[in-house]
Amino acid sequence: MPRASRGRRVWAQSWRVALAALIGILSFAVVWPEIDTTGWSDARLGIGMMGDLAGGLAALVLVVFRRRAPLVVALVLAALAGVSTVATGAAVLALVSLATRRRPREIAAVGVVFLAAAWFSEAAVFPASAGSLPAWQLIIVVVLVYALLIAVGVAIGSRRDLIAALLERARLAEGEQALREERVRDHERSRIAREMHDVLGHRLSLVALHAGALEYRGRELSVDEVVSTAGVVRDNAQSALSELRDVLGVLRDPSATGASEVTEIAPPQPTLADLEGLLVEARAAGTVVTCGVDDATRAQLSDLPTSLGRHAYRIVQESLTNARRHAPGQPVTVALDGAAGESLRIVVRNPSLERRGSAPGHGLTGLAERVRLVGGTFRAGPDGHGSHVVEAVLPWTR
Repeated sequence: MPRASRGRRVWAQSWRVALAALIGILSFAVVWPEIDTTGWSDARLGIGMMGDLAGGLAALVLVVFRRRAPLVVALVLAALAGVSTVATGAAVLALVSLATRRRPREIAAVGVVFLAAAWFSEAAVFPASAGSLPAWQLIIVVVLVYALLIAVGVAIGSRRDLIAALLERARLAEGEQALREERVRDHERSRIAREMHDVLGHRLSLVALHAGALEYRGRELSVDEVVSTAGVVRDNAQSALSELRDVLGVLRDPSATGASEVTEIAPPQPTLADLEGLLVEARAAGTVVTCGVDDATRAQLSDLPTSLGRHAYRIVQESLTNARRHAPGQPVTVALDGAAGESLRIVVRNPSLERRGSAPGHGLTGLAERVRLVGGTFRAGPDGHGSHVVEAVLPWTR
C-alpha cells in the first residue's frame, strides 16, 4: 500500500478518535457536577471518577476496531457508555459508523442496548441531583439523540455509496472511451492498410511486370525499348514511393516531431472519373482491357458521389492487379451499370484465372471488406464457364 494512502488512513482514524475523546471529556465535565453524591465518601467518589476515566480509555482503544466488527463494538460501547461518561464520544463514533452500513436490525439492536444503558446510568450509576430532568424526559432526549446519530450515519453511508458509484461510472466510462478509441484506431489501421494495398499493389505489380519483361527479354529488345521499359519501371516506382510517403505521413506520430497531426494537404483520391487513366496504364502494361459502360449509367456518372466513385475505382484497380498477377496476358472485361438512387454494379471478368502466376494475397478480402462497410454485396470466384468474375454491387445514394 502506498505511503500516502496509509498516511490518509492514519489521519482519518486519529482525528475521529481525538474528537471522540473530546466529547467524552466534555461529557465528564458536564455530568459529574450534576450527580447527586450525597452520602458518598471521598474514596467512592475517587473510585467512581477513576473508573469513569478507565472505561473511557478502554472505549477509545476499542473504537479503533469498529471497522472490523462494527456490530460487536457498537453494542459493547453502547453498554459501556452507561457506566462511563468519557466513553460517550467513542459510543457516538461507533453508532455513526454502524449506521453507515444501513442495516435496520443492527441499528435496532444497538438502539435497545443504548436506551437500556442510558436508563441504567440515570437510575443507578449517575443519579441526577434535584432539579434535573425527569427520567421519562431524559429517555425522550436519548431517543432523539440516537435518531440524530443514526440519520447522520445513514447520510454518510449514502454519500459514500454515491461517490463510489460515481467513481465506478467514471472508470467504466473511461474504459468504454478507451475501447471506442481502440476500435477507431483499428478501423483506421484497416482502412489505411486497405488503401496501401490497393494503391501500392497496383503500382508494384506494374513494376514487377516490366522488370520481369526486362529480365526475360532484355537481350532481344533494342536499346530504345530497354530504356522505355526502364522509364516505365522508374515512373511507377516513384509513384509508389510518393503514395507510400503520403500514407506514412498520416501514420507518423506528431509528438515525435512536434508537428501538427496533419502537416500537408493529402492529394485527392482517384475516383471513377480517373478510370480511363487506370485502363491506359493497364493496357500499356500489356493487358488487353475492354471496358463497357451502360449508356444510362454513363449519362449519370457525373452525379456519382465521390465516395462511391472512389470505392468503384479501387475495385476495378485491384481486379486488374489480380488479373495481371494471376493470369498474365489474358484479356480482361470491365462492365459498369446502374442508376442513381439504386445501385452501381461492377463486373470484372478474366478468363482462365486458374493459371496462377503467384500465391493468393489479401486483395479480394480487402475489397469484400470495403464493399461490406458501405452496405453493398461482393462476390469473387469462377462463373462456371472458365472465367473468374469479380462482382460488386454498391448502393448509389443520391
